[in-house]
Amino acid sequence: MFNQLWAKLSASERFVAYGVVAVVVGWLLGTILGSTTVGGGSYAGVNIPGVTVNYFSWGNAGLMSILALIFGIVGGVVLYLKIAPNMNITWPMPVGQILLGASALALICAVLTLLFQVTNNLSGAPALMYVADVVLIGGGALMAWGAYQGWLASKAA
Repeated sequence: MFNQLWAKLSASERFVAYGVVAVVVGWLLGTILGSTTVGGGSYAGVNIPGVTVNYFSWGNAGLMSILALIFGIVGGVVLYLKIAPNMNITWPMPVGQILLGASALALICAVLTLLFQVTNNLSGAPALMYVADVVLIGGGALMAWGAYQGWLASKAA
């Protein structure tokens, strides 16, 4: 079933699909790798638990990362609805424009996630959190590049 659906995608739509996967993986990595435990230990024979802080989902950066995830998923859903069997949808605008809009918004939100994290002066943030940021931004860029190429192809036809 997956191979049949995958065969229906154009080369540019496959880039969008790869980007969707990268955005989801980047968000998951950030959520997992962006956590650190502050405090805690044993004082006077009493164990005091530490507090776990997730820098990736802290403040505005967290909102932007969730929005990037949502727009990435929207791109994946649009792709699926376009190629799914027994689906006959009258789109309000060309599918390439919808994919381009969702992809551009995912990329913008991913870049804003990193910008907010860098400007918030997060002392003690795990370095691997920034690796997750790169994956998130890379996924958004793949989505945007594929959607832009698909949009250009639709304009040329």
